[in-house]
Amino acid sequence: MSRRLGSIGGLAGGVAALLLAGAAAAAEDLPFVDGESWKASAAPVKRAYLIGIGNYLNAEYAFQKTYGPPKDNQTTVQRMYEGIDDLTLDESVERIDRWYKANPDKQSWTVLEVIWVDMVEPNLPASRKYE
Repeated sequence: MSRRLGSIGGLAGGVAALLLAGAAAAAEDLPFVDGESWKASAAPVKRAYLIGIGNYLNAEYAFQKTYGPPKDNQTTVQRMYEGIDDLTLDESVERIDRWYKANPDKQSWTVLEVIWVDMVEPNLPASRKYE
């Protein structure tokens, strides 16, 4: 599972890298990554962030495949996994960069929000979208 965003070998190292970068700060001081911090980050940091997200998603997805989803079967994790599985890390970085550039008035949006509205939701079948 090489460089796919949704693959098992995917995103976990990135979150670790970002957390290490802010390790001196208390956990409650760690901000969400938004457009301003995304634009200020070098490509390896962006990739590391996405690797961290992917590894989390993969771990949760594998857990749910083994033990079943929560009773309401309405998890965001499953939808995110389905919506981004075909994207590589580089494609994902490019899409996020492009979205922030095209939406200068939405720099306060977190990277996770951008991933959802630009990469996940458009790739989900209507039956899997939240209403």
